[in-house]
Amino acid sequence: MSILPENQCEAGCDHQHVDWEALKNRVTELEKTVARTIEQNEELAELYVVWATELFENGNPLNEILDLFAKSETVLQSVLAQGEEDEIRRRLGNVYLHRAVTYNDYEEFESAIESYGLAIATLKPLEDKGDGEAKYDIAGIRLNRGMIYQELGEFEKAKTDFDDSFTAFRAVEKISDLDTRFYMAKVSVAQGNLFQDMDEPLDKIVDAYNRAMRLFVELIDIGQMEHERELANTLMLRCAVTYENYMKREFESETERLNKVGDVLIDVGRGIEILEKLAQNGNFENRFDLFQALTTEGTMFLDIDKKQEAYQIFDRAINDFTDFINEEDPVILNSYATAFDNRGVTAMNIGNVKESLTDFDKAIEIREKFLSKEFGLDEEARSIFLPVLATSYANRANAFASLNNLEQAQKDGQHGLDIIRSLKAELGDELEECEQIFENLLEQWK
Repeated sequence: MSILPENQCEAGCDHQHVDWEALKNRVTELEKTVARTIEQNEELAELYVVWATELFENGNPLNEILDLFAKSETVLQSVLAQGEEDEIRRRLGNVYLHRAVTYNDYEEFESAIESYGLAIATLKPLEDKGDGEAKYDIAGIRLNRGMIYQELGEFEKAKTDFDDSFTAFRAVEKISDLDTRFYMAKVSVAQGNLFQDMDEPLDKIVDAYNRAMRLFVELIDIGQMEHERELANTLMLRCAVTYENYMKREFESETERLNKVGDVLIDVGRGIEILEKLAQNGNFENRFDLFQALTTEGTMFLDIDKKQEAYQIFDRAINDFTDFINEEDPVILNSYATAFDNRGVTAMNIGNVKESLTDFDKAIEIREKFLSKEFGLDEEARSIFLPVLATSYANRANAFASLNNLEQAQKDGQHGLDIIRSLKAELGDELEECEQIFENLLEQWK
């Protein structure tokens, strides 16, 4: 059975792309067989799963995919009724797992949770017999389900699933079992992310990330270099949460705070070094990871008033990744626009106000492009990105005000305020403070 912690079919998935005509012909042949043997039923059930998975990967309607999973389930249940249990039970658990992944991809989260539960219940008798493979599969399913619980805000349920998942993986781990060690690391990252959502103490969050990093390092040390990316990204997660904590925490002196933040920045630099090496192969995901790491580093330098260093980092992020502006993914476009916003703010802080206007113009241009009706974002996505467009207008308004162009400052400020007010019906109290800030600025610029 494949464990699919990312809610998608990975390289280890147990199906292959098939000849459609051959697949359909064989299914039809088996369906017409009056008295199918157990082996033929197993084959038919597996072909239904293969077919459903192909439809899933091609983005077919959910009901078409579910119909095939239901057919596979019915066939396997009929075999179970004949007393052929263990391997059939394993196959049935696999059907429930694939169905759960499908539900999750189509954002039917409650149905996904139900199907994951059925997969666990189906495989549990095998685990109770000491079946290591079943224990391994259930551990992976709990990891999947825990991620959904976390997404839904059901943190205690997520914690239980993650804890059980890690304990089970550790119980079946062998020195040579690299996959198990990898999944233990994945669970540890998930726990660190969850502890952040639960506002757990910093030490608890850091411990989870450190455990994940140790496991990734073990894999890298024995030649599993493909895990360098996970190591770097986990390091960046640890840096981000530690930095945020240090910026909020009270210290005896500002020097002590800056020393702590300096240690974080050293680790950020280490993460960037790894990502720079990985990005040399031109892989887009590695390049985007590097871009995000650079913008994180720049923001930290800006916060501690190292303006020139921050400017140089944002400048590099913009100039080294100019191709990002041609992407169609709003997340990437928004991140690239944020780099312009950040460079513009930094330029203002070092006195280059006219230069900052050019950056704010670009940030607004990018955001208005992917928020336009022609781009096709749904309303939920637009409500996520519109507040940052308002921020871009606020930044530009401040720049105009610095140049004593109060008329244009008023115009941009009002535009930003209108955006915020258009979202208040949907987001309510979340935007009240932002609305007040805009109103205060407009009052200043009269």
